[in-house]
Amino acid sequence: MIRSLFAAAAVAALLTGCAATPRAGSSEPHLAAWFDCVRDGGIVISAHRGQSADDQPENSLAAIRATGRAIPNAIVEIDAVLTSDGKLTLMHDDTMDRTTTGHGKVAELTLAEVKAARLRAPDGHLTDEAPPTLAEALAAAGEVQGIASIDLKPASEAATLTLARAVIDEVRRVGAADRVILITYSPETARAVADMAPEMMISAGVKSVAELDGLRRPHILAWTGAGRPNPALWAEMKAVGVEAQFGTLGGSDRALDRVYAADGDVSEYRGLFDQGVTVIATDTPLAVKSVLGAEVAKAETCKR
Repeated sequence: MIRSLFAAAAVAALLTGCAATPRAGSSEPHLAAWFDCVRDGGIVISAHRGQSADDQPENSLAAIRATGRAIPNAIVEIDAVLTSDGKLTLMHDDTMDRTTTGHGKVAELTLAEVKAARLRAPDGHLTDEAPPTLAEALAAAGEVQGIASIDLKPASEAATLTLARAVIDEVRRVGAADRVILITYSPETARAVADMAPEMMISAGVKSVAELDGLRRPHILAWTGAGRPNPALWAEMKAVGVEAQFGTLGGSDRALDRVYAADGDVSEYRGLFDQGVTVIATDTPLAVKSVLGAEVAKAETCKR
């Protein structure tokens, strides 16, 4: 209970700090009508960390462009983080060590120090690409008509919302509000971020329709988890006009991407679509497209 009260106080404080932020006049996000159209027979593929192949570094411009060229209307999921000098770059981990030639915590480095590093791809090869800024990533996604889904990684409630405010300001500055999704992990954070950015789509982690209370449904893509399909919840979301997202991604051998691929037949992705999923978040987006190409093409007929 005490933790909930602190979270609520943090939300209220940060929303007060955002009171002077300019807002778009639209009553709902530009993408809302597009997702409503896609929900009727289409599918959207979300590439985890932007990647569609192991020769692409995660959270890289190369990955974003390659994925967008290969998959129409791809969602490229990216991880935003603030540097020590208040700039937004992309990095999944807290530190530089796993995916770059750099070392140390991103939050303790300047943008120039981050940019001095070079990205490594999952297949082990070193690239000439530096970690991009959020603005560079948004531009790359726009070049290939992709949708950037920006992960606001959960830390403390206050830290998450501080990051959200910086991301929202940058998205507005570069004019990308009509092609982004902001990822949140709790109904409380989703409500706070949606209030900050009424013109942007929000991915909200929800376990029931009741958790949509206080959210404007046209804003929302419902994140329904990863690993265990939940057709009943997907049907409930569809009934109230909210698109269901589901993840087949993950590093575990139980991740459905790996389970489906184990026998060389990935046709199980079709079952997720048949049961009501609109967005499949995956580490193997080209495999999903190989099964659901017609549904990707159907989504392409919807006007963005």
